[in-house]
Amino acid sequence: MTLEDLGWSEDLARQAPERSGLRPARVASVYAARVDVWTPEGPRLASLRSRAIREAPIEGGVAVGDWVLVGRAGSDAHEVVVEAILPRRTAFLRQAAGERAEPQAIAANIDRVFVVTAVDSDFNIRRVERYLVAIAAGGAEAQIILTKSDLAEDVAPLLEQVSALAPAFATSAKAGHGIDELVARIPPGTTAAVVGSSGVGKSALVNRLLGREVQLEGAVREHDGRGRHTTTRRELFRLPGAGLLIDTPGMRELKPWLPAGSQIDDAFEDVAGLAEACRYRDCGHSGEPGCAVRAALDAGELTAERFQAWQKLAREQVELSPRQATFAAVESKRHGRSMSVALRKRLKDKGR
Repeated sequence: MTLEDLGWSEDLARQAPERSGLRPARVASVYAARVDVWTPEGPRLASLRSRAIREAPIEGGVAVGDWVLVGRAGSDAHEVVVEAILPRRTAFLRQAAGERAEPQAIAANIDRVFVVTAVDSDFNIRRVERYLVAIAAGGAEAQIILTKSDLAEDVAPLLEQVSALAPAFATSAKAGHGIDELVARIPPGTTAAVVGSSGVGKSALVNRLLGREVQLEGAVREHDGRGRHTTTRRELFRLPGAGLLIDTPGMRELKPWLPAGSQIDDAFEDVAGLAEACRYRDCGHSGEPGCAVRAALDAGELTAERFQAWQKLAREQVELSPRQATFAAVESKRHGRSMSVALRKRLKDKGR
C-alpha cells in the first residue's frame, strides 16, 4: 500500500514540515490516548505527543482520516509516536455533547460524505438536511444513500425527495442492489465517509463492500425496524479495487458545528435564494411586503416544513455563535502559548 493509495497528494507534501526521521501516516482509528495509523510499511500503533496535539492546526481533536507525521517510539518497529498533525483539507464536525460549545471531529480529509438513511420508519428528511449542513460546512461533497430498498414497495418517491437535496441513489446490502454504484463513487485514491443514525444499515453496507463481516450487525427489532447493535467507533477501511471508507457510529441527534465563514445557507440554497430576493434585507419572512419567501410558500413552491427547518437551524446557529466565539478565543490563546513554548525550546536546542 503506497501513500497515494492512502490519499497522499502533492499539496500535503508541501504542507508537511521538514523534520528529520519523520514520515507521513494516516489515522485509521482513535482511542483515548493512542491511534492506529496506516503507513506504506503497514499498520502501526501510535501514541500522541502532547505537543503535537497542542500545536495542531485542527478543530475537534484528532480524527480518523487525519494525516500525521510519525517517528519511532523505541525498539519496537510496530509502535510509533505522532510528532505532528497536518492541516485538514476537509472535515465533518459536529457540536460535542455537553454544555460547552466545542467541536467534535468525526472524520477528516474526506472527498465525499454519504448520508445514509433507510427507507423504513427511520426515514427523516429533516435529519438528512442537518447532515447536509455539516457536510457543506466542512468542505466535502455530499451524497445520499437510501438503504434497505428491498423492504420498500416503491422507493421512487423517497428517492425523488432526497434527490432534490443532493445526488442520491438506493441500495440494499441484503440483495446487493446499488453496491456497484456505491463502489464506483469511491475511486482509488479518494476517501469517503458514511454517516447517519443508528440502525440505518451503515455496517451492513461496509460489510458488503469489504466482502466480509468486519462491523457488527445486530438483529433488527420487528416493531420499528431498527438495529439493536451498531458501530461503536470510527474506523478507516480500504475497499477492494476502490478507495478508502470511514465508518462512523450512529448519531441520533446532530448539531452541526459551522466554522468561521460557513453558513447553513450552503445546504439551503433554495431558501437562501428566495431570502435574497426579498424587498428588504432584514426581512423576517413573517408577512412583510415584498417577501419572496412568503410568496413561494403561498404558491406551494416552498414547503412549510423545509422553511421551518431552515429557520430552526438559523436560530440554533445564532444561539451558538457567541459560545463559538468564546471557544475560539480560548483556543487561540492556548495555541499562541503552545507556539511560544515550542519556539523557545527550539531556540534553546540550537544553543541560541
